[in-house]
Amino acid sequence: MGQLLEAIADPANLELAWAKVRANAGAAGVDGQTITAFAADESHQLASLRRRLLSAERYVPPPVRRVEIPKPDGRMRPLGIPTVADRVVQQATVQVIGPAFEVRFLPCSFGYRPGRSARQAVWWVREAIRRGDRWVAEFDIVGFFDNLDHRRLLREVGKVVDDPEVIGLVRRWLTAGVLTEAGLMARPSGTPQGGVISPLLANIYLHRLDTEVRAAGFRLIRYADDFVILADRRWKVEAADRLVRAILADIGLEVAETKSGIAQVRDGFEFLGFTFHGRFLRPRPRALTRFKDEVRRRTRRLAPVPLHQVIEDLNPVIRGWGNYYLIGDVQSLFDELDKWIRMR
Repeated sequence: MGQLLEAIADPANLELAWAKVRANAGAAGVDGQTITAFAADESHQLASLRRRLLSAERYVPPPVRRVEIPKPDGRMRPLGIPTVADRVVQQATVQVIGPAFEVRFLPCSFGYRPGRSARQAVWWVREAIRRGDRWVAEFDIVGFFDNLDHRRLLREVGKVVDDPEVIGLVRRWLTAGVLTEAGLMARPSGTPQGGVISPLLANIYLHRLDTEVRAAGFRLIRYADDFVILADRRWKVEAADRLVRAILADIGLEVAETKSGIAQVRDGFEFLGFTFHGRFLRPRPRALTRFKDEVRRRTRRLAPVPLHQVIEDLNPVIRGWGNYYLIGDVQSLFDELDKWIRMR
């Protein structure tokens, strides 16, 4: 039995993983077991997971349950919901192997990493513009989470994780399949959005992109599969664009042309919910529309809800949205929104 698998199955590690899964809540997987049901028998559940992880038959992850949620552009985003028990095992695995990758990841990567955030990525972009960068190359990847090559991903994991049993565990997560209304579907590539371990695997897969683009001297700022490269000359972002496309093609990925391109900073571009116009930074129009729609939904005039309950429901939305966009040039916008929300 490998030391890493022993560490994953350690009772204290499983308890910590369960505490995080419980705090994140979430829906039931294919077995129908809820967070509440798992919590009602957590000691037995965690002991069972430890036995299954360390047994000769190996732990076999169940398929994920497919659900679809609407995207801002009207399309649907597929999410894969693992069972509660499997989320605990995934989290326990991330806690053990994640730090070994974290020390390798570069500062230009901000998505799904401890102590890093989308706001920090936006701040980096703004600082680059303040220091003189006037050109930007924007990138988005076609179906990123659905198109990760399993063999290539496992090879990258194996460069750091020296434990065949843990590599096998990751392989079984990748090939566990997806349960849809039409039945069980195989998953020849990709990792499901919604899996606890998927964000780590995504960063592992794109680490080569970070390394090669930064080594070429380009200013890359990446949050998962959404990233930009800034420079003070057009020819530099054009060269960066060619390099990125070559790297992505080599690892089996493709640039989403409708969401990618080269522009002057003064002409405006969008990144992580913000619109940049030169040094001027505002929430992008779509983000503002969604916020106002949510406020309208929670302040329906004919809803039989006491005012204090309306305020209690509304405050987390206002705080969350306001705190995220606070780094922008939003004083006048916030004043307008404050008046509008009071009117509502």
